[in-house]
Amino acid sequence: MAKVVHADFTRKTRRDVDKSSDKPISAYQFKISLPFSDPLIWRRIVVAGQTSLARFHHIIQACMGWHDEDTHQFMVGKIFYQSGFGIKEMQERDADYDEARFSLHDLEEAMGFIFTYLYDGGDGWEVEITLEEILPPFPDDYELPRLVDGERAAPPEAAGDIHRYQALVHDSRGSITIDDLTFNPAAFDHDGCGRRLAEAAGM
Repeated sequence: MAKVVHADFTRKTRRDVDKSSDKPISAYQFKISLPFSDPLIWRRIVVAGQTSLARFHHIIQACMGWHDEDTHQFMVGKIFYQSGFGIKEMQERDADYDEARFSLHDLEEAMGFIFTYLYDGGDGWEVEITLEEILPPFPDDYELPRLVDGERAAPPEAAGDIHRYQALVHDSRGSITIDDLTFNPAAFDHDGCGRRLAEAAGM
């Protein structure tokens, strides 16, 4: 029987209203993956709990080798969080759910329920984010985010969506070319992904 989860994901838990900032904040181990990829395309990373959703967006982009060329939003629990995309009216209307105002630590309960990242509107990429482990705080000199592992190359944004990409992979033998980029879909560039994450950490 399905378990019904009752939780108030709309309550205000922003860091700007949380006065308990002196308490050590956990870190999180996430598995981020592309639904409907077969074999599954995934990354496992450790991220500081203080990380805002706005910065987490850049971390996901780094993990996938994408270039932040389109709109995005998060669904955490039952709430959508977004940047406003630079549109004044949207920023004013959705100010309570501005991704820059929420840290991962603020949303810990909701992350365990539903945590999804949508990139390129409704006709693009969906990233499933699974909270695998809540970790004790790391020393200040321990660099986060950190890549743990992963498998397979991430699809270029130009592929359109996971279904089109899967069709390209299915029809190919070995390497494929998308927008003059030739790569092996079975290969995961661990070092390259790690470098991009380090660059995202400095943003």
